[in-house]
Parts: sequence; C-alpha cells; structure tokens
Amino acid sequence: MPFTLRRATLDDLPGLLALEGRAFDRPWPAGAFEQELCLPHAEVWLATVEGVGDPVGYVDLWIVGPEVSLLNVAVDPAWRRRGLALLLMRRLDERSQEVEAEAIFLEVRRGNASARALYEQQGYEQIGIRKGYYSDNGEDAIVMSKTVQGPSTPPVDSGR
Repeated sequence: MPFTLRRATLDDLPGLLALEGRAFDRPWPAGAFEQELCLPHAEVWLATVEGVGDPVGYVDLWIVGPEVSLLNVAVDPAWRRRGLALLLMRRLDERSQEVEAEAIFLEVRRGNASARALYEQQGYEQIGIRKGYYSDNGEDAIVMSKTVQGPSTPPVDSGR
C-alpha cells in the first residue's frame, strides 16, 4: 500500500495521540503535541494510508536557523517493516535540504538499539552523550548528527 505524507494540523491531534499510544510505551502527552502543532519552527509530518482512519506514522522536526532537530519518528507497530520509517526519514532529509540546513541533530535513548541502527544506516554519527537525559528513568541520550547533503544535480554536459 502506498503511503501519503502530509503536514499535520491541530485537527489531526486525536489520530496523532492514538498513534503515539500504539507506538510507544511512554507516549508524549496531548499538551506536548498541541504545542508542537502550534510552534512556528516545528513541523509534524503524518504518514497515512487510504482507508485507514488514524495516521500510521509521523516525523516531528524543528527548523532553527541552519539546523534541523529530529524530535521523534514513530511508526504504528502494525505498519512496521514496510519501509515507512525510511520514508519518514527521507522527508526529514528533504525538508532539511529545502530550508538549506547545514546539519540535522537528534537524541536517542541509549537502549533503543533499533532506532540507533536506523539513524546510523541514514548516515548519523554519535557526537556526544547526555547523562541521565530522560526524566522517566534517568537513561542516557546518545546525541547524533549528520551533515545535510544538497540536492543531487545531474552532471553538467561539458560539450565533448
């Protein structure tokens, strides 16, 4: 099934919260998403499938000057292993290129091996550790980043 990506609005809040509850053991509260959907520098992009009511994935990012921060990427457990996380990460890369960002940054739980593997596969490298970053359990955050690559352009014909 093809996924459709679109920018979320406040009208999407109920579906976004339902997805968050399915995707995470420690979901973000409604207030956090309300704030994200109202901040001028925040963008939440939803992945939907025709005929499925709630979104099946999202990527939440902040665009601040020459940097983009990945706040979260989520995929409904029923829709995992279908390339959706990669599609959401590509949207993050596209938006970073569109705004001419220089780098993308993120924090990921030390124990989240699958997310860390996804980020490494996408070219992110560890640049630091934030000790005790997560307030729910004191887990460390691994800080990762990657340089934004400009859009690929075809080679110039030299006329030879």
